[in-house]
Amino acid sequence: MEEAERTTFTARYSAVVAAAWSDPGKERMLSSDPGALLAEHGISVPMGTVIEVVRDQPATSDVLESQIRAWEEIPDRGTLRLLVPHPERFEAIDLAEEELDSLVAGLGHPALPDVPR
Repeated sequence: MEEAERTTFTARYSAVVAAAWSDPGKERMLSSDPGALLAEHGISVPMGTVIEVVRDQPATSDVLESQIRAWEEIPDRGTLRLLVPHPERFEAIDLAEEELDSLVAGLGHPALPDVPR
């Protein structure tokens, strides 16, 4: 896959994942007719391709690379493993103004271990 094709595919695949995360109707469509959801976002799957939806993958760059390989292998396999990572969930907490200032300044917060200090 050339760089321009890769960029286009990545953007369209990301739009499919974002739609499934944010819209319950698109999430249902992912289950019932993933080919139609892909087509809505400009990804045409060759006729006869079996689409296997694999959900709840960790959201890492490996998922994207695996998805690109799966897309490139459709002609050989006749199947597409559509990887749908799970969205990151963050717990809402109330912070004092000083704590917000520390976060904005990049100093972190002790209650948020994943936020850099």
